[in-house]
Amino acid sequence: MMNRIILIGNGFDLAHGLKTSYADFIEDYWENWVKLFTKSNKNSITDRLATLTIRDKRHYWTDIAFGITYNKTAAETLEFIKGNKDAYEIKYTPFFEMINKTVETKGWVDIENEFYLWLKKIFKRDDCGYDNPVPLNEELELIKGKLIEYLKLIEEEQIRPELVKDCIRNVIYEPFKAQDISNEGKTNFENFLRDRLEYLIGNDEQRVSSFLQRFGYSYIDRSSDIETYGQSVTMSQESPVTHDKLDRWKHLQYVNDGKNIVPDCFLWPDQILLLNFNYTNTADLYIPKGSEFKVNHIHGQLGNDKNPIIFGYGDELDDDYKEISKLNDNDYLKNIKSIRYLEMDNYRKLLSFINSAPFQIYIMGHSCGNSDRTLLNTLFEHKNCVSIKPFYYEKPDGTDNYIEIVQNISRNFNDMRLMRDRVVNKTYCRPLVPRE
Repeated sequence: MMNRIILIGNGFDLAHGLKTSYADFIEDYWENWVKLFTKSNKNSITDRLATLTIRDKRHYWTDIAFGITYNKTAAETLEFIKGNKDAYEIKYTPFFEMINKTVETKGWVDIENEFYLWLKKIFKRDDCGYDNPVPLNEELELIKGKLIEYLKLIEEEQIRPELVKDCIRNVIYEPFKAQDISNEGKTNFENFLRDRLEYLIGNDEQRVSSFLQRFGYSYIDRSSDIETYGQSVTMSQESPVTHDKLDRWKHLQYVNDGKNIVPDCFLWPDQILLLNFNYTNTADLYIPKGSEFKVNHIHGQLGNDKNPIIFGYGDELDDDYKEISKLNDNDYLKNIKSIRYLEMDNYRKLLSFINSAPFQIYIMGHSCGNSDRTLLNTLFEHKNCVSIKPFYYEKPDGTDNYIEIVQNISRNFNDMRLMRDRVVNKTYCRPLVPRE
């Protein structure tokens, strides 16, 4: 057997035209303030993350609401408010202020990573506006709640089967390629090739048909290809070793040389697992109803009380975390992902999957940043991992983020030798969605 795991991150949703990044969320957050403006006749309004106050009594919130609706975007209006300090004042909670400043300066933000940096500041008693983790956890909970509301609306209104992209679906279900397999994983790959050859050539029609149906084909669709290929790898006399006529060595040569003569079904994964780090259900669009293949919503699902959202940080490899974990203070560990994983059985199911057989990893839209470092290290350095293949984002100017992904992948390894062997080089990688 040999399986495939698809790591699905926020870039996967973005590739489908969904505005689900943290920067999109913050932009929407400020656009929603117009609703507060139109409903309030008070000088000061707050949502416990930000507080806006009118200092000049000649101004009214309705004036601001009118400006957003007819003259300015929310971002422009926010800049107007900030630029008129005599008339208006904005106060943030410390952590939320940092998030907004990061979006303003960089155009993006990793809220979970920033949360952990802030937690470490508290631990080290740096001046950050908090002297213990309780208010920071409360603030993160407020942000989490607003993020869930934002993503729920996107899921309800925008995520439809029509979003499915053929280029992504074809990659998810594509056959293995010998060039992608690590040197360390060659033996596992060759064992898989022999087993699959024997399964398809030597099995009865019903069992072969059952396998083909996983990929949407019937026995009739593929029986001719299987029979023809079987003839090409059949010897005239039985082998004295295997006591049959199958030429397994020739089959291995065909695959390793990339010969088109090998039908796809001899190289399809046995099982495919979509490991979804997003909270949305975009990944589910790629698994047909009744399929044996699964989606593991490792960080929870929107609107599913049985699989609640996990929002926090997961880097047990960090030196500071080791010191923090020694504290007799559970508030520091409240939003650590590896602990929250124990609330559900998603993580245990993942461990069962990776322990069951060798596997290849495809990375689709996941940055492989430190906020998921503990989990990614478990996958990347696992003895059964034979390949890690990033699908990069190709920017409008023709550049791409392949190197950035690989740099992040490297931080999830303790053994750099393994990393260099398992990560597929750029020559054999391609964009998740090719530019038109």
